[in-house]
Amino acid sequence: MSSSYVPSPPSEAPVAIPREVLRLLALVDVTTAGRRVLDELLYLSDPETGTAEISQNEMCAELGASKPTVNRGFKELRECGLVWSLEDGLYQIHPLVTGGKVSSAVMAVPEIKAAEPERFTEQRRARYAAQMANLAPTG
Repeated sequence: MSSSYVPSPPSEAPVAIPREVLRLLALVDVTTAGRRVLDELLYLSDPETGTAEISQNEMCAELGASKPTVNRGFKELRECGLVWSLEDGLYQIHPLVTGGKVSSAVMAVPEIKAAEPERFTEQRRARYAAQMANLAPTG
């Protein structure tokens, strides 16, 4: 019988993501796997450094996903500049998403590669419109 350990977040405080960042995330073209990996990293993120510590096997167990799926998610996040590896199992989330938090003051921060909505496929355009509608102010 095997068991998996999945780390707990360093804080139970809510993760607040500003509307502008949510709009940017809607423009970053990642698959559902990439978004699930990002959401898990945000959940695990250290509020002081914007880093998340989790192994690939732990991420697979947490998401109930295969290694190729998790690998694809990490690769997409790395390619679009949202997350990068600092060392094995330690990931830096882009400071724009973490409210400026970084693990080191002397760190190169990649540019986030967001898609132009005009270049979306019809299906992606509909998903983007729904994401934007969810961000609309209410009241």
